[in-house]
Amino acid sequence: MKTIKQSFQSENRANFNELFYRYNAHARAIALKICGNTAAAEDAVQDAWIAAYTNIHQLRDSEAFLPWLKRIVMNSCYQALRHDRRILLTESLPVSDKLIQESIESKFEQVAERDKLYTVLSSLPVHLRQTVMLRYLSEYTSYCDIAAITGVPVGTVRSRLNDSKKKLANLLNQQFDPGSDEFNSSMYWNEYYQEVCPGGYRHPNLLTDFFNHISDDLNIVFTSGKQVVGKNIFVESVWDDMKHGSRLATVESCITSGDLTLLKVSFENSPEHPSHCPPNSYLTFLRNKGKLTRMRLYHAARGIISDFS
Repeated sequence: MKTIKQSFQSENRANFNELFYRYNAHARAIALKICGNTAAAEDAVQDAWIAAYTNIHQLRDSEAFLPWLKRIVMNSCYQALRHDRRILLTESLPVSDKLIQESIESKFEQVAERDKLYTVLSSLPVHLRQTVMLRYLSEYTSYCDIAAITGVPVGTVRSRLNDSKKKLANLLNQQFDPGSDEFNSSMYWNEYYQEVCPGGYRHPNLLTDFFNHISDDLNIVFTSGKQVVGKNIFVESVWDDMKHGSRLATVESCITSGDLTLLKVSFENSPEHPSHCPPNSYLTFLRNKGKLTRMRLYHAARGIISDFS
């Protein structure tokens, strides 16, 4: 059997079939985890392979094919979920919510308007931006889900959404040339966390890089209101996970706007400690000058919320 490098460098794209048969199971596993056992998962995998086939000439390092493919599959899944969610929301949301939903979706789909949307979103205060990102760009769209993840009452979520829609409508209607800085920055941080969060549990150099990314005065705030400060607390928790055979296995979704990133992640535990980590968590990362200063962690399966700031 030819190596990935040989297949990658071959001028005959028929060799791409070899990559397909070797890695299609990986692609399907990712899609099923994100989309569930639905037609959306199958469509996402098919779209991902078409995109990979079309753009493989852009991949310079043949050994990076699998992580490159994984990112393509994940992006295809998120697009499929956004499409399905848009249909569901359109059927259930009030007229005002439909308008803002369609506006945001159309901005993402129209490349010419993409940069403006990212610039507008990043201009919102963090608490409003987080609420909008959860409502319109994540799978946690209900007021109750958003309230649990952000740690505020449902009424506050409703108030923040109303405030956000007014600000967004005003900003989106303004005429300005936003440039692509916000979009490029968002793509950078998405790719960074998709690599270092699961990769840090396998590769010491990635773990070191991630730890260096964290501010020394990391502030941790729990649901009870208790606060502790120190990067060492987070570092020790990661070492404890690894000691018990647990690891962050997959970044299932990653959305960034400005200094704010929202991630949905899944964990794997060892047979000896099957309950050490929850199966799924929702993370909110907040940065200051490129350093991670806040992380809010929502364990969906257990209903436990904690804050890392």
